[in-house]
Amino acid sequence: MRLRVPAWMVHRPALVLFVLAASVYLLTAGVSRNGVGYSADGTFAFEMAKSVVVDPDHKYLKEHGGNFSRWGVGLPLALMPMVAVAEPFAHLAPQRDRLPILGGEHEMLLVNYAPLGGMPQPNSTGVLELGLEPGRYDRLALLTHAGLSAAFPQGLEIAQLIVTVADGTEIVRPIRVGIETAEWAYDRGDVRARIQHERPPPAGRQIGNARAYYYLATWDFPRPIDLESARLKYRQPDGNLYVDGVAARLVDGAWVDGPGIGRLWSERQTVDFFRRIWVPLVNSLITAFGAVVVFRIVRRLDYRADIALAIGLVYALGTMAWPYAVVDFAEPLVTALVLVCVWLLLIYDQTQLRRYLLLAGLVALAAAVTKYVTVIIMPLLVVAIFLSHKPGRTWREAGRQGFVPALAFAAPSIAVVPVGLVAAAFLFDVRLLYVHELWGGISRGWLGLPIELGIHGLISSWGKGLLWYNPVLLVAIPAIPWFIRRHGWRAFIFLAIPIGYVLLYSKKEVWYGGNAWGPRYLVPIVPLLVIMAAPVIEWLARKGRHALPRAAFALVLVASAAVQVMGVSKDFGSYLDLYQQQVVRELPEDGAVYGGAAYQPWSAKQPEGDFVAVLYAHQFSPLLAHAWLLRADATNLVAPDRTDLLEDALARSPWSRFGIDVRPPRPENGLGLDFWSTTLIEYYLAYPVVLALAALVLVALQVTSVVALAAATHQLWPQGPNAVRWRLSVVGVYGAVQLAFDTLHFML
Repeated sequence: MRLRVPAWMVHRPALVLFVLAASVYLLTAGVSRNGVGYSADGTFAFEMAKSVVVDPDHKYLKEHGGNFSRWGVGLPLALMPMVAVAEPFAHLAPQRDRLPILGGEHEMLLVNYAPLGGMPQPNSTGVLELGLEPGRYDRLALLTHAGLSAAFPQGLEIAQLIVTVADGTEIVRPIRVGIETAEWAYDRGDVRARIQHERPPPAGRQIGNARAYYYLATWDFPRPIDLESARLKYRQPDGNLYVDGVAARLVDGAWVDGPGIGRLWSERQTVDFFRRIWVPLVNSLITAFGAVVVFRIVRRLDYRADIALAIGLVYALGTMAWPYAVVDFAEPLVTALVLVCVWLLLIYDQTQLRRYLLLAGLVALAAAVTKYVTVIIMPLLVVAIFLSHKPGRTWREAGRQGFVPALAFAAPSIAVVPVGLVAAAFLFDVRLLYVHELWGGISRGWLGLPIELGIHGLISSWGKGLLWYNPVLLVAIPAIPWFIRRHGWRAFIFLAIPIGYVLLYSKKEVWYGGNAWGPRYLVPIVPLLVIMAAPVIEWLARKGRHALPRAAFALVLVASAAVQVMGVSKDFGSYLDLYQQQVVRELPEDGAVYGGAAYQPWSAKQPEGDFVAVLYAHQFSPLLAHAWLLRADATNLVAPDRTDLLEDALARSPWSRFGIDVRPPRPENGLGLDFWSTTLIEYYLAYPVVLALAALVLVALQVTSVVALAAATHQLWPQGPNAVRWRLSVVGVYGAVQLAFDTLHFML
């Protein structure tokens, strides 16, 4: 058996790497489950891009432009083209709080009403006014579902619809379980086992819960009526009836929806959902480009193309690059820009053409205005320029010969930064910009933390340690001396930037980067550390090496990729919210007794909550928590009728296995997968066109990624007795994963 791959792809490894990384990222991109994004900087960038591109009055820009003192302009600029492309699609997309009824005759507005109930309970009522506008109607439609009604027999009248006509007469119609409505969780295993009534044909599945149903009842009036009002009256001593929407048809054919007590989503939210669902595409393409730059850097360091491709793949799919490629933080853009700076400096080192230094200076400036702390790389790059002139020369000669090149690198900043600072002083409040935000922010957030707390947290803490979120670095970091011996002064920048980042952020009070996956602030240093594994990977790739080191390295790679899969499968906020809302207050000293007590004075005052145990205690590590919640997700998908199995899976929290008896009251709040495709299915099951388009995109991305992977295997194993077997094995395993991914969509 042969894997046939186009020859033009096989001989273009950089293109193969880009296509493979981008397609995998786009397959696994998320929308934070509610479509509002993951980060404050991402939200600011999106709103600013939308204000510039969409709003002719630029209201957000005018009102919040001062926030550029906190967040840079790079990410808003990067998002602007995507917002422009998404705008027409956002207005064409269906409203996700509408449900097509009666064969598409009308799209009923889904709204909230107070629940009808037979027993006193919060917010329930026995009589519910539907709020329809008076008018001349010939048809009325009511969307409902019942709750706690499994014991109701078929045909039991649970409520009455009472329509008051203008002349004072009343039209009464029954609402019966099994006919006009039914138990919402009819298909759930524990309910199905004891349900006493039938299920009428569902009108649709509930938004966000594909296993729950809406039921539609319609009444045609023999002659049009002058409706004055409509209400529901509950008829049973127990159970509940929930109204999800009501609509009446005027004699001219137009439909009027009942207002309820508020829409599930506003029209603006729906439009913004389809504007923003495209945002991860930007970081996906940027990160895939960054992987290509990693490939180019490794080639510039005189390694073979297969070694460079392997390192690019390790970075793209085996590090935090993957989870951050599918969300909206600024780190992916900063990382790509830093990598381009390093690449351009290597080109200069080999060609001595100063135009590359000028270009590197522009890119470094772009990185700094994207995230201001990136300015720390500039002096390090200047030192690297001087060091590139050191081999075979005295330090004085190297300094003299490196002065003009260093000036070329600094020229863009020298030309732009003073002008930019003066312009900012005129546009914004000077004291706000330079006193409150710049110096005030440094003094508030950067100077008080003991450096050892930050270093331990960033590198090896159980909840945020760089090593645990990127296990491949357990191979790369020990290889640093080997890399230095081989590359001499050229190794400086690969080592200096990571050290600079670690030392800088170890003094930041929120060193962990807020609610994110792993140590967010260290994302830009990950590719540089991975590149320093090149000598080890080259050594492993040589023929005649024993199988044991290769097998050990393969296990590390699998573990590293598995960590990233856990990161992209769920919104990281699911567990963090669950912990903060349901767990932390039940722990002694808010969890500090389990680890991180020395950091709690800083952790306790953060606005997102006290996460000291999440950061420092292995019992509450997000890695273990995501494994726990993903197991529960799998149980819920594979055996939806076995609620006992789901309850058991949710009860087995990571901390319970270490003897900590704290049970969150609603652990099911942490369930749910964070993929754009699953979100669309949950929100738009009533719209086959949306589902069909989503399926087409998924299939196209999957085919593209399989072809790119096959081409990559040709580059990695070009020949040899076992080459074909390795290619088939890798592509076969990946194909099986894709089939499982597709199957999970049907399980929803």
